Amino acid sequence: MPLKWGIGRAARKPTLAREQALRLYPLRNPAVRYETLENGCVMLIVPVRPRGLLRLLGKLFKLPREHRIELDETGSTVWNLCDGQHSVEAIVQKLIRRYKLERREAEYALFAFLDTLSRRGFIAYSKKRQVY
Repeated sequence: MPLKWGIGRAARKPTLAREQALRLYPLRNPAVRYETLENGCVMLIVPVRPRGLLRLLGKLFKLPREHRIELDETGSTVWNLCDGQHSVEAIVQKLIRRYKLERREAEYALFAFLDTLSRRGFIAYSKKRQVY
């Protein structure tokens, strides 16, 4: 099943049970470039596709063609693990060990962050582990 990437689209997906969500494998959108900064944090470089009047204004006023979003240390850790090789469960375990969090706290923070990334079209989910 091909993944549907949609940067900036806020399409709501049906909610999953916690157990189902933990078995998914988050994947980065190939259209979203990223670079690792000197401090170890990740900078996301997201293309902007203006529509309608903004498209015309963008040509007249040279509006930026990309947004840059700097993630904090925890966000950078999660982003680097969204490679299709690590399940949400594995990411939760890594957060618990690295940041000495309670399981519930790690799950809640991770689900909120992944939901934000998903709604913005920066990641998608696969039911199967990706082989490269």
